[in-house]
Parts: sequence; structure tokens; C-alpha cells
Amino acid sequence: MPKNKSNLGCCALTGSRGKFVKCHILPQAFTRPAVRGEALYQSSKARGERRRWSSWYDKNLVTREGEDFLSEIDDAAIKLLRRHQLVWSGWTVFRPYFEKMALTLPDHGYRKVKIADVSTLIRFALSVAWRASASSLPDMAEAKLGEEEEKRLREFVLGEPIVGASPFPVSLTQLSTVGMTHNQSPWIDEKQIFDLEGSNDQFVKIMRIYLDGLILHVHLSQFPKEHVAGNPLFLGSADHALITSVTYEASFQYENMLHLMRECHPSLIEGG
Repeated sequence: MPKNKSNLGCCALTGSRGKFVKCHILPQAFTRPAVRGEALYQSSKARGERRRWSSWYDKNLVTREGEDFLSEIDDAAIKLLRRHQLVWSGWTVFRPYFEKMALTLPDHGYRKVKIADVSTLIRFALSVAWRASASSLPDMAEAKLGEEEEKRLREFVLGEPIVGASPFPVSLTQLSTVGMTHNQSPWIDEKQIFDLEGSNDQFVKIMRIYLDGLILHVHLSQFPKEHVAGNPLFLGSADHALITSVTYEASFQYENMLHLMRECHPSLIEGG
């Protein structure tokens, strides 16, 4: 009998033709349920409960050659993120210490972290942005980028050297208290950049990526370069990274989880 060739195609990353393999948009190491074997509940936009047994993966995005690129990027980033306690799963013995932003902002803080190979983390963030945009999964519909942006991201995923903050500056925010384990698909958002003189505030396009207690902002086109140079909020711009923080209880992630629970399990919310 002839072999089934329906899963053959062109790799969106390398351009080579071959057999497609599963490609996780976010590393599976950071998207597991709190209890092994439990389902992952997913928002269905008011169409009832939807359960998944693995986080988002695309079966028609990359071949083995492309997945090898992505796996290498993910493996290096997973080790780095856990070593610097940038994700909840890195808080095995001691929790990182967060300085308070101000007495009047008790839920907000920051960390200063020296990351030796910061390009590893930048390339990882860009690779997730590329995956989300290039994927045809309906769950990634809100992460679509322009053709030129996607092309430039792809070049960095394939190994183009990352110098400084790269054309797509990346900033980090940590959830400083542990909350409910959950996943969230990447999406395009707008972020306000404040002018210290108060005369020229700007809105820039970002891709927001959440994983395991960490929020990554990948800043996209038309970002003011003068705002990045020497600014430790952006990875690769200074000799250390300034990572902002917010408690889980005061975060957007918490509010979003409440929304999801109301949608999937309204009786739990109503019953207190």
C-alpha cells in the first residue's frame, strides 16, 4: 500500500520539504497542568468548556529540520529561565527577592538580574513570536504579524546574530507570588511608552507572551530607538536586566483566570 503523504509539506521555518512534526508554540516544559494527567481547560469564547491534553502545537508548521532549530532554542532558554528564577518552576528551594517599587505600590516591584547570555533569551522570545504568527491554529489568530515582521523574526530564529536589544526589544515582567497554573496564547497588544517630559507619549505594538509566571513583551515595528539605548528594561541594552514585577493577585493574569472560570465553571464562582 502507498504511504500516506498527507503530512508532507514545506517547512515554514527552513523552506525545505519533508514530513511535518508537532511544533509546540510554547515549550511544553512551561505549559503542563498543575497535576500530571489533568486536562488543560481552555477559553472557548462562551461556547462551553473546552479541554486539552497538551498545550498548543501545530502539526503543519515545521519539519524535523525546523523543529531541531526550535528545540535547541527552547532547551537553552528553559535552563536559563530556571537558573535565574525567572519562571515559577525555577523556584525550587528559594524564591527570588523583589524590591518594592514604592510604599504606595505594595503589589509592584522589580529585580536586577545579570544574564550572561542574554541573546539566548531574546532569540527564544522572538522564536515564540514567530511561531505564534506563522501558525495556522485558530488559537493563534490574535498573534498575526505583518509579512515583513514575520520574515525578520524568522531570520533571527534561523541564527542571525543578535546584537544588543535587536530590532525587536524584549522586556520582562514577573509574577512575584505563585498563583494558579495556567496557560495563555500570545496576542498582539498596544503598550504606552511615557515621555518623561509628558509631551510625547507613544503607543507601540507588542506581542504579549505568557508562560509559567513570566510575561514577555516583544516590541514590534516603529519602536523609538532612543527609548531602548542603555535602558535596562530591555534585554541586551545594559549590563543587567531590570525586570518589573506584580503580585499574581494584582495582575491581569489573575483577572483573566477569573474570566475563564466564570465561562467554564460559573457555579464555582457564584458559589464562592
